[in-house]
Amino acid sequence: MKKIKYITAIILFLPLIVFGNLDTTNFERHGSSIELKPYFVIQKLSLKLGGTSNFVTYEPGITGSAGLNLAYKFIDISLARSVVSQKMGSLNLESKYYDIRINSYQRRIGFDINFQWFIGFSIADFPENLPDTLKQFVQPNLDLVNYGINFLYSLNKKMSLKSIYKYRERQVKSAGSIIIGLYQNYTELSYSSTIFPDEITTEYNVVNSENRGDFYSIIPTVGYQYNFVRKNLHFSPFVSVGIGGQYQDYTSDSKGNFKGFKRASRVNFNLPLGYNGNKTYYGVIARYDQTVAKIQKTSSMDYSLVSLKFFIGIRFK
Repeated sequence: MKKIKYITAIILFLPLIVFGNLDTTNFERHGSSIELKPYFVIQKLSLKLGGTSNFVTYEPGITGSAGLNLAYKFIDISLARSVVSQKMGSLNLESKYYDIRINSYQRRIGFDINFQWFIGFSIADFPENLPDTLKQFVQPNLDLVNYGINFLYSLNKKMSLKSIYKYRERQVKSAGSIIIGLYQNYTELSYSSTIFPDEITTEYNVVNSENRGDFYSIIPTVGYQYNFVRKNLHFSPFVSVGIGGQYQDYTSDSKGNFKGFKRASRVNFNLPLGYNGNKTYYGVIARYDQTVAKIQKTSSMDYSLVSLKFFIGIRFK
């Protein structure tokens, strides 16, 4: 698996150097090499494990995270952690959240390396037919580690991804483009004394402690984005869909270990809106991501994230 990750990373990053800025028309570049961007994100994550007769939804509730982005030339690094955590679900407990990102966007090509860590999921709703005698064993100790690489390539040289997401230049005229991409994601679930659907555990068995599941997804995507430009303002709606595969390796207390490949699909909506000034810039990005994968024959894992990001950037010459 490590060799596959290294080879994929090389394939993704080489085009950034070759094709990043071939076109120099219809854009105004900013000369700053260092930028600071504080930001605040409100988000809600939902992880739903479902079967034919029941499902369990794990949610950390609504979390608010504060972070700082440092940009040097063409590389951005950002760090964030939760500062607000809503008590959520039947167990009414809080979760912690950490986020680390490294990304780069050129005019037509961009990539995003992300790492998220949610600690202490709560259960939104118990299954309807879960016996009361088992509810006392349910613990909110499902931890989720998630990291991946997203790659985007714009087919239209008149639209700039860099002006939409990084504000390193200003697009002069409105333009849109078909965008192809590759979504890679690795998710690790750690859990104990937790209820899983009956397709994974029989008759609501309480799984033993120190269990975990690993899920590695590769999903090609295709979408469309249009960058509406009015002087220094822009509004750039984006939608993409994709179908790929997911390698799964997880422990089932009653049915043993499972290793194999299953189908996975992805839907993404982005609504960036911002002001791109000479010395400062600011904006907001509304986002929805959903990845659905099959588990066993009749069950599924539905991972969805809704977020709203506010930011302001300062340029240094």
